[in-house]
Amino acid sequence: MTDRKTFVKAVTDLVQEYIDNFDRFDSNPQIRVNPELLYVEAIDGSAMLEGLGDSEEAFEDAAYAQGDETMSASDFQEKQDPDFYPIKELLKPVGHNISVPDIEKIEKIADEYFS
Repeated sequence: MTDRKTFVKAVTDLVQEYIDNFDRFDSNPQIRVNPELLYVEAIDGSAMLEGLGDSEEAFEDAAYAQGDETMSASDFQEKQDPDFYPIKELLKPVGHNISVPDIEKIEKIADEYFS
């Protein structure tokens, strides 16, 4: 993803996908953002926990290696570690049992990646 507008639209679309298909997700749906590539996806909370475990394992593996190459690998891995945002916090109620994506909150997430 190359620009803020595209990022905001992608996150908004994922939140809308959750609204339209909430029954396909578990009780803790998340937006996962790769901070290096700015790739976003909607995932279940269980996938988030699995991803965190994989990131920690990769970091530990890099820590056991030695030399400058390890430092580069460790830096690269750290940049690839995903950020997570609860989808339910990105919902804006507009009526009885009706929600829409909360653009203001999504814009705040975009602020973290685009200054």
